[in-house]
Amino acid sequence: MRVVASDEVRSYVEENGGVLYVSAHHHKCCSGGLTVLDASTDVPANAAAYRPVNSGTFPVRFRSSGSEPDELLVEIKGLRRKHPVAYWNGCAFKP
Repeated sequence: MRVVASDEVRSYVEENGGVLYVSAHHHKCCSGGLTVLDASTDVPANAAAYRPVNSGTFPVRFRSSGSEPDELLVEIKGLRRKHPVAYWNGCAFKP
């Protein structure tokens, strides 16, 4: 998996704990299932379930019960409360 992140993301991660945790959650809905990603610098209770990903610049840990994206795109969103947002191969969700 290749991690794509801007300098803003790198700075945010460094200033907020130093590690980015990304988890994939599968949800079922009426038209089938989809997988969404949650990204945070807060250490999760099950941190041991996350595996390290070689991002090349800052530590990233990823957790998924299934497949993983070819590319993990990370951006900073929010005007009042900035927070990281991760995209699965450039999409907000994986169908």
